[in-house]
Amino acid sequence: MSDEPLGQARDSRHPRIKMALKPFLAGMAAVIPILATGWIIVLVFKLLHRIGRAIINLALSGLNTLRSATPEEAWKIEYFPGDDLLWLFIPLALLFVIGLAVMNKPGHRFSSWIDDSLTRIPLLGFIYGTIKQFVDAVRNLGGPRKFKGVAYIEYPSPGCRLIGFVTGNFHDPQTKKDVTSVFIPTSPNPMTGFVIIVDDEKVYDSEMSLEEAGKMILSAGLVAPESYELK
Repeated sequence: MSDEPLGQARDSRHPRIKMALKPFLAGMAAVIPILATGWIIVLVFKLLHRIGRAIINLALSGLNTLRSATPEEAWKIEYFPGDDLLWLFIPLALLFVIGLAVMNKPGHRFSSWIDDSLTRIPLLGFIYGTIKQFVDAVRNLGGPRKFKGVAYIEYPSPGCRLIGFVTGNFHDPQTKKDVTSVFIPTSPNPMTGFVIIVDDEKVYDSEMSLEEAGKMILSAGLVAPESYELK
């Protein structure tokens, strides 16, 4: 019987090829996250620029139209003082105002109506729901409703464990037991998953941090904490 660990694939590449590829893979691992982050920042920057410019151009066009009764040369506005910063300030101000409106009951009802309407549309509802789940998850990461820790749940058979995030603890009046609610994310997309209610004695605490567990789930187990890696 082979002495190789179970589940470990044999590397058929030549040692020299493997050594040559290693720096390239390390470089990709270092550069791709930076490029992806920069790309997202540039996209957001361009989006804000377009929205701000469109609002400024619309406002200037309206002013020129209202003042059409006077000589055009006297009132025509080609440059607005400070418009280099207004294109960024206006979209942010609009987001702030919309946020205040949504926090009120009428605005919240209107937002809920839009959510319900969009989620009922085939395909578009799936895309909208996925994006909304991601945004809500990011928004609540640092809030009071964040995950309390990482835990293991023995499933589907003895000796097998699922990684889960503890979301709460409470007492079940029916079973008269203390139970824990655990979110079990799917891999590699942790935005979806399911919630289970488990007796406290069947929840095993993990020393992994939320960040380490998230990396392990996103990578389908390829990225494990250093203390868990095989030597």
